[in-house]
Amino acid sequence: MSTLEHARAARIAAFSVAAPDGQVPAGWYPFVMRRDKGTTRYLAVADAGRTVLRAHAPASSTALVCPVDIDPVTSPWLEWAWKADALDSRASVADADLDDAPARLMVSIDGDHGRLSLADMLFFEQVELFTGKRLPYATLMYVWDPVLPVGTVVNYSRNSRVRYLVVESGRGHLGVWLHYRRNLADDYRQAFGEAPGHVLSVAVMTDSDDLKATIDALYGDVSLTDR
Repeated sequence: MSTLEHARAARIAAFSVAAPDGQVPAGWYPFVMRRDKGTTRYLAVADAGRTVLRAHAPASSTALVCPVDIDPVTSPWLEWAWKADALDSRASVADADLDDAPARLMVSIDGDHGRLSLADMLFFEQVELFTGKRLPYATLMYVWDPVLPVGTVVNYSRNSRVRYLVVESGRGHLGVWLHYRRNLADDYRQAFGEAPGHVLSVAVMTDSDDLKATIDALYGDVSLTDR
């Protein structure tokens, strides 16, 4: 996720405090990396007496991002919930051309860009040239994959500073709310082999642009705290 012009908060904005009015909750902003991709709609809705975020992805690939400034070493505990009713069994984050997911949580981490490889530096420069957006030093994505086992770490083939961590696999838990509690600092070390810098943003994304399907998902509150 690129550096955004919006002010960075010390906490991730909660969906549950928003009105279920079909609008984007305060503190969250649509994020479009490529204008040629369709737009996923994100809106606050009611579910079992509380406000959650609904994602509707008609062959689309855009995210909703909350800019923050949080030290994951002192506040490592990342918690969230999501629910999806369907997923495309052909998809896999292991294949950049089939990289659709019913639900994903993306965490952007700051770091020393001087440590980037030449290939990554060129990739970053190309993205900034064509989109006007500067990529963060690293992005860790928690994903739901149709096939890959939970715990699998996948390197994004086009940029080594983006990595996926599978936290849900298969169709067995479709249609129910799933809750997660992860130590972000530990997960980052597992994925990248180094200590994390500050968290620059947290984003959710439901995408279906590669296989041209329509996917819906719900997201509950996301938090990053010291306990």
